[in-house]
Amino acid sequence: MLNKEVKRVSLVGVGPGDEKLLTLKALECIENADVLVYDNLINPTILNKAKLTAKLIYAGKISGNHYLTQDEINETVVEHAGAGEYVVRLKGGDPYIFGRGGEEAQYLIERNIDFEIVHGVSSFYAGLGYAGIPVTFRGEATSFHVFTGHKKKGEVLDLDFKNIVKLDGSLVFLMGISNLSVIVNGLLSNGMNPFTKAAVVENGTRYNQRVFRGELGNMEEIAKKENIVSPALIVVGDVCKKNLSFFNKYRLPLSGKNILLTATRLLAEKMTPRFKEAGANICEMSLIATKEIEIGKDRFECELNNSTHILFTSSNGVNIFFEQIKKYGIDIFVITAHKVFSDTGFGAFYARKDLLKEINPAFCGGGAINGVTTEGYDPAGLPFRHEPGTPHIAGAVSFLRAMEYIESIGGHDAIEKYEQDLTEYALEKIKNLPKNIHLIGSKTTKNRLGVFAFYFDNAHPHDVAEELADRGFCVRSGHHCAEPLHQALNIGASLRASLYIYNTREDIDRFFETLQNLEILK
Repeated sequence: MLNKEVKRVSLVGVGPGDEKLLTLKALECIENADVLVYDNLINPTILNKAKLTAKLIYAGKISGNHYLTQDEINETVVEHAGAGEYVVRLKGGDPYIFGRGGEEAQYLIERNIDFEIVHGVSSFYAGLGYAGIPVTFRGEATSFHVFTGHKKKGEVLDLDFKNIVKLDGSLVFLMGISNLSVIVNGLLSNGMNPFTKAAVVENGTRYNQRVFRGELGNMEEIAKKENIVSPALIVVGDVCKKNLSFFNKYRLPLSGKNILLTATRLLAEKMTPRFKEAGANICEMSLIATKEIEIGKDRFECELNNSTHILFTSSNGVNIFFEQIKKYGIDIFVITAHKVFSDTGFGAFYARKDLLKEINPAFCGGGAINGVTTEGYDPAGLPFRHEPGTPHIAGAVSFLRAMEYIESIGGHDAIEKYEQDLTEYALEKIKNLPKNIHLIGSKTTKNRLGVFAFYFDNAHPHDVAEELADRGFCVRSGHHCAEPLHQALNIGASLRASLYIYNTREDIDRFFETLQNLEILK
């Protein structure tokens, strides 16, 4: 396997948690990776930046519980790199700061695997910075010292506390919350003042960051009371007096909320920033991928010509639809809004760009013109030349909310299923209608929508509609632009009743009971 062409391995530091702390180099590696091997503390939203075909391999390490041992991680990286895949090993913070990056790099060198190190932002200064604690401050801390507060399972933390207490500046202990007692007692027993300022930062830079300040002598008590857990860092020194806080999302409306977003990547890119601005933690999980179905121009045009309604169940569907219109050379397409729960007087108009230039605006004024002279006016460019006057803003908002509502109830499939159920139920009721009431069209659900047209032997549809209105039923009467059909049936008009998702079986029962007992039909 290792004889195959070996691609590069990147050991990438992704920072302490906030995905915006990713370096440009780290992002480039993630986006191009064939294989991503990632640790437990990686912000999961970072993984969504990988290409859809990338393999994701979890190598999480929790204290006392390793999903993969270090040897298994090393072997996994080498195996995939040896197979000619570009492997990106994601590590929290920086690979070379208590992250075993050096060990993994050495393992690759010994096996002649080409690699690179992509350094990341370390929690020891970013976590403190987000907590409002500077690592250094002129006149108070002119140096800093970073220690690991973690050892292998079963090993004792054996830091040289005797000499540590002699150091000037800030003392920072990473991954040390499980050994907080050892750290505190080690410093105190070697002469450090128990009133020395100290702080613990839990989940530094993340949405759920917590900061606890106190003194060295009472930090254990604070940690126990507040139930502080890993990941957390400990800082001891005068810099803990500072509170230069700028990162506080707890005042925002969605602070502390975890939201699982199952949208497609394209939609998630638009929605995620809005949720994060409100303080939420977003976990993106793209369970579906949008794929255009190739149906051919003839069928596409046939479907359009034979459709009375077009229902879009997602913004992705809208985008694909208009891309197909462009692809198949559709000249003009018009969509109305009032058929889908929205306002009258609003819709969408599409036309090829060259046609839009040739079509004279129906009206002029407002934003449709660039300027006016005594000799005429200069029309604005596209699309503004066809949008005169004040835009129908309320209609646009209503249309958007209608589309969002349709999507929230399951989209076209859910509506179709519900409407079909009502139609089947209504057709059973129609079987019991008196002989003087006639249904136009099929008596089965095949090729039928939830629309029913009737005519009557002894009453005009207008009169029937009026009496139904008095009893709380709104129906349509007239010729419905179907005079040829009416002529063929030798009738002057008909009555039309329609079902939709806001109707119920109880509505159908009441309608047909009322219809059979109308005074005008007796």
